[in-house]
Amino acid sequence: MIFSKKIRECVEGANNNASIRLHANENPLGSPDIIQTGQYVLSLLSLYPDPTYNALRAAIGERWNINPEQIITGNGSDELIDITLRSLLKPGARLTAPRHSFMMYKKRTDILGALYSEIPVNSGRILPEDLKEAVSHKPDILVLVNPSNPLGHYIAPSEMMSLVETIPPETTIIIDEAYAEFTPDIENTAGIQIVHKRVNSICLRTFSKAYGLAGLRLGWAYVSTDLYPQLEARRAPYNVSALSALAGEHALQDREHLFKTTEYCLSWGRKLVDLFEDYGVKANAQYVNFVFVEFDSEERSREIQNSLNSEGFLIARLTDYSLDHCLRISFGPREQMEKLFSVLEKELKA
Repeated sequence: MIFSKKIRECVEGANNNASIRLHANENPLGSPDIIQTGQYVLSLLSLYPDPTYNALRAAIGERWNINPEQIITGNGSDELIDITLRSLLKPGARLTAPRHSFMMYKKRTDILGALYSEIPVNSGRILPEDLKEAVSHKPDILVLVNPSNPLGHYIAPSEMMSLVETIPPETTIIIDEAYAEFTPDIENTAGIQIVHKRVNSICLRTFSKAYGLAGLRLGWAYVSTDLYPQLEARRAPYNVSALSALAGEHALQDREHLFKTTEYCLSWGRKLVDLFEDYGVKANAQYVNFVFVEFDSEERSREIQNSLNSEGFLIARLTDYSLDHCLRISFGPREQMEKLFSVLEKELKA
């Protein structure tokens, strides 16, 4: 057996736990079958990975038609955020992001002693005048998370490119595309287009969401040539395990699993948004694997959360984002989602 008795017990316990994990934006269909077999694992356990990750970078480059020499591998996109900000953000510098952006950016900015400022968001959109005002403060880094987490909004490449054209070249642009594979523009995302055309730019991607490899911690950055040496120098050797790197190569080949995942999430997103809106509750799930729900009050949000918790569901209440009246509910396997739908329908009627 590949796993020790202790590890098997942990895995089985996680699978059989009474809690239903709809709080962490994991892949509802799991990882591709080719990875679940684990047939290639044993030969890797005693070997260090290739420190250049050439095979993985070549696979990513071939899949997305980008230069492998501009790709940096990471232990999840969280590590790549850390590498980027430690490389580029000095004490007293400024990072600017749309309001309610992925919290890791603010956390790392605060740790580094830099300034964090926000751009107002209007129904998921960044208004040109608000962006102009933000740029007038000369941020060192501008972050755009698209599709957004936790708001669940998406900005099409044409609109994103128009926004970016107004940013001066001395400002580093980070396009965080953790959910890019869920979008209709999967083959030519805004982030990749921007790095193609602009100096001082970075596109971040992950295998955690659409590919179902959250437990293996694997991400990658596509970096403009002027920034690449500086960021690559910050990457620790062997920062990605041999198993994770090979799993990434295999996952890129399984387009059927990717298609099933994205279609499944889009379907459940529409069902849940329709359910909430039928009861007068605002909700959004645009090209992501979760639904963002905005209640009229913090009290109502807490009531729904408590009801779901009592039925075994773990969901995310967005207090860390200063959205005390909002919930984020991830998508799980069909049986879990059908139970969720039933419980929500009952509670929303009450």
